[in-house]
Amino acid sequence: MRHLILFATCLMLSACADRISAPVQPEAINAPNTRQVFVVTNRQRNAEGYLATSRDTDLTYLDTTVSIPPSHAAGNAPTFSAKPDPLKHFVIAKETELASLPALTNKVSASLAGRTHRDREVTVFVHGFYNTYQDSLFRIAQLQNDFDLPGTVVNFAWASAGSPLGYAHDRESALFSRDDLERTLRALAKSKSDRLLLVGHSLGTFLITETLRQIEHKDPGWTARNIDALALISPDMPVDLFLRNLEPFDALPDPTVILTSTEDSALRLSSRINRSSQRLGQLSNPDVLADLPVIVFDVSSFTDGSSNHMTFAESPALIALLRDARSFDDLLAPDDPNFLLRQAERVRVSNEAIAIQVNPG
Repeated sequence: MRHLILFATCLMLSACADRISAPVQPEAINAPNTRQVFVVTNRQRNAEGYLATSRDTDLTYLDTTVSIPPSHAAGNAPTFSAKPDPLKHFVIAKETELASLPALTNKVSASLAGRTHRDREVTVFVHGFYNTYQDSLFRIAQLQNDFDLPGTVVNFAWASAGSPLGYAHDRESALFSRDDLERTLRALAKSKSDRLLLVGHSLGTFLITETLRQIEHKDPGWTARNIDALALISPDMPVDLFLRNLEPFDALPDPTVILTSTEDSALRLSSRINRSSQRLGQLSNPDVLADLPVIVFDVSSFTDGSSNHMTFAESPALIALLRDARSFDDLLAPDDPNFLLRQAERVRVSNEAIAIQVNPG
């Protein structure tokens, strides 16, 4: 078994050797499918100029355009290269650095001007463990494309090591990033959006709950007043820590959705590493969350073809289910509040918490 683990680790390391390089290719701006992504990051630039793994006390603000290759199909993981081909790879077509957080907020507001109420949304995405900057940037561009997300997206790119052996570094980076995420959320809450949606994946959900907890201690009720929907996808944290972090809250965003899977092997490994019996993202029974007005959305029957940790982004069947309802934000803020119930294979209610299990159609 040890030899198998070592072999798998070597494969992962060799596979990610070139994952930190994704140069800007201005000619890709004319590609037929491009997506605008705003970025807030506390990553330092390395000697080659790429946003790398080291943490910075100063934030960098970017207005980027990502081109998506014509060969991309919904649920395919983004592919990129140090020598990108726009016909095959996700490519950074434009990258404009902005002077300050107010400048970024003004740009976000301007991007929403003239849109209908439905499209005047800002979605903040907080990535998880084992992500380079390019991983997070291209992932949110993929989600924009595959779910046809309305409004504008902001990628909060904290300084993950982007390494399968970097869990301790990433957890420390998440803690390091709490004040930076707080400043970002407070600024975007003052933008000219009609709704502010907050989406986290994996270890990014730990960063989100830690940040919202510290906000609530300083400004009780701020989260429910300013965050219109919260989605915690495959959350990598123990259940008791999640409950402790929510103690200062009088109310949660409505809705608050937790996407879980009992088949998530990455969270199974995290449980062993952290010596916890269960991570929040493995829950199917809502009883432990009975006092919280949350929806536990159990997608155990879907698969992403590998660890089932990226099912929300890499299961074509799940993407089709959610997109056909309207788009990904129907999971977060549905026009039809019975949407999830209609898709359910099984529904369990435990006081205020609801657990909904869905199966591929």
